[in-house]
Amino acid sequence: MNRQTTNISYLERSIENDGLRRTLAARLDKALKRAGISSARAARWLGVGEYDVHYWRHGITVPPLNACIRFATVLKLDVHWLCTGQTQVA
Repeated sequence: MNRQTTNISYLERSIENDGLRRTLAARLDKALKRAGISSARAARWLGVGEYDVHYWRHGITVPPLNACIRFATVLKLDVHWLCTGQTQVA
């Protein structure tokens, strides 16, 4: 299974699983805090509402994969790690 398929399936499971949703939110929140990026600024980058980013950061909802990819690119993170919390050994 390729990484994008794995990421999508993980995000889909996160929607229904509170624990997965919260751990994804914690990774995203920590990464944004380390970079000094507010929810408002992230929302402007992504073209979404500030509340969307706020909800993602607090585990209320799950960001779509395209948002995760953009976050990972801007924050110089591995998108697979951002989505799943796992790193893959080559």
